Amino acid sequence: MEELAIKALWHEYDKKLEQSLQLNYRIIKEMQTQKYEDQIGSFKRNQVAAVVAGVIWIMILVFLVVNTLHNLYFVASVGMIALFNVFAVAAYIRHLVLLDQVDISDSITDSQQKLAVIQVSLNNVGRILVLQAPFYCTFWYNQELVDHAGFTFWAINLSIVTVFVAGSIYLFNTLTHENIHRKWVRGFIEGYGGKKLIKAMEFLKQIEEYKSEVGGRKSEV
Repeated sequence: MEELAIKALWHEYDKKLEQSLQLNYRIIKEMQTQKYEDQIGSFKRNQVAAVVAGVIWIMILVFLVVNTLHNLYFVASVGMIALFNVFAVAAYIRHLVLLDQVDISDSITDSQQKLAVIQVSLNNVGRILVLQAPFYCTFWYNQELVDHAGFTFWAINLSIVTVFVAGSIYLFNTLTHENIHRKWVRGFIEGYGGKKLIKAMEFLKQIEEYKSEVGGRKSEV
């Protein structure tokens, strides 16, 4: 009888422990989910703002190109800048579409993978936009300048353009997740919007870890 009573008490303890674990998991999931939604909501707003600002900027650039067709140097430079921004806006729209497909109630692991895709894409957009920098050094060229500028002018000007070209290529190759251990690279990735996605994925990871811990304890019981 005493053994049966001990087993009954032990079973009752296990039952209460399981209920406590489930309650703790539910509370943590709700808290982390709210934090996740706050970060994702903020990121979405930033992406929408970037799309709006990008569209306005592209319209301005196209207007300038259309009204300056006589200057091929200006058209070529500003046209390239516009193309870079068209690419960026398209990428931001794609990010919003991908975010709408994320459903953490379905699969946290799948959601983490989709957010990782967006994060990599966002970083690549920033890297590619850096490559437009040299065109800001040439948009003011015109035929008269090209025909009459002296050696000293071109030596100085082309040196500046070369520095911008080399700098933009260096940044493109360096601003990758492989170099995130560098403080300034991490600062660029986080400052460009990646910080919100990183935090969102961290919250999902905490939910998944606690879920696995609860599942492991249940299997032991």
